[in-house]
Amino acid sequence: MNNQLAVVTGGGSGLGRALCQRLASRGLDVLAIGRRQAPLEETRQLAPERISAVSADVATDAGREVIATAVAERPVAALVHNAGILEPVAPLARVSLTDWRRSQAINVEGPLFLTQSLLPRLVGGRILHVSSGAAHSGYSGWGAYCTSKAALHMLYQVWSVELAEQDIAVGSVRPGVVDTPMQTLLRQQRAEDFPAIDKFLTLHAEGRLEDPAEVAAFMAWLLLDVSAEDFGRSEWTFTDPDQQSLWRAQERG
Repeated sequence: MNNQLAVVTGGGSGLGRALCQRLASRGLDVLAIGRRQAPLEETRQLAPERISAVSADVATDAGREVIATAVAERPVAALVHNAGILEPVAPLARVSLTDWRRSQAINVEGPLFLTQSLLPRLVGGRILHVSSGAAHSGYSGWGAYCTSKAALHMLYQVWSVELAEQDIAVGSVRPGVVDTPMQTLLRQQRAEDFPAIDKFLTLHAEGRLEDPAEVAAFMAWLLLDVSAEDFGRSEWTFTDPDQQSLWRAQERG
């Protein structure tokens, strides 16, 4: 996969930035996608010979067209759907239609229709959805986020079936509770909006958040080293001890 292209959404900060850097160190050219140019430029400077930055909103037709234009005719070895928002954080009874639609547009429609637009470039490549425990469990105050991640998980499952004959492997990964700007935002929420906030405050206070660089290394391993069959067979979880052991053993080997 050397010198092929990886497209990473949400590449301006946190896990996306760490993954861009890791994939570049593994020999891929990387297209970092995000809405804000300044953070993207900081990502690009980590490996300017490998990383390019494109400011685009994956939630809009225009933004996805910008990304497709930047990719042009290049084959895409890896497309990583990492961009996502937590908001609105509130009980479903108080979520507005505008906020709901914005959440679903970024977290669900963006990955779906960006994949659509890049399908001709993805033959022989891989698509990775960044999932969450929220895809499988409901949290009070996280209705929009949980729903969007559950939908993203189903997109992974359906794409896996539909794209198998096109030699496009589709995978999903749960990174755990990672030390990213989303976690900073989460810790600023009110308990009446998000009753489980104490759990996340404690994880941060005790230094138990996952390191973005470590999670990025795990994701790069999935994209570049795991067989296509294993990559898409079931959802991967960074915090699973058996999966971590397998990854670390192969990294040492």
